[in-house]
Amino acid sequence: MILKIIICSLIIYICTYLGMYKAKTYEQREKELKKIKNSLAFFKSKIEFTYEPIEEVFCSISKSVYLHKDNIFKDTINKLNETDLNTSWNMAVENAIYFNKEDKEVLKMFGKLLGKTDKKGQISEIEITNSFIEKQIEKAENEKNKNAKLYKSLGVICGIGIVIIFI
Repeated sequence: MILKIIICSLIIYICTYLGMYKAKTYEQREKELKKIKNSLAFFKSKIEFTYEPIEEVFCSISKSVYLHKDNIFKDTINKLNETDLNTSWNMAVENAIYFNKEDKEVLKMFGKLLGKTDKKGQISEIEITNSFIEKQIEKAENEKNKNAKLYKSLGVICGIGIVIIFI
């Protein structure tokens, strides 16, 4: 009897955890998009007021916005030894796990002209990308509000359902 209670509790716990884990992906996507938006603002101000190379700006973004955690700016810098800036950026965006396909397309559009235009062109490209990112943030918030609670509840309900079938 005690073993059955332990197994049932474990099933409910595992299902609840899986629901929470799935819900967290929606929350993480929103957080990552907001970090990208902050990074673009940082990038824009660095381009407007300093003459630092893009690699140094990306390093600064990685240190200040992401606090040395893994991110697409750090990945881009790491891949620069192997290839050009656009390809490095695209590879880093593809390796990012929290973005969906639309997010990645927006970020890849930004990477196409990265470092290839003058200061004004770069700033306008950042502003355009920023407006696309804002729309993606809205979509991410809507998806999070709609789906996060659903997956959390679904995890608990599935766990209870399995336990009922098990009993």
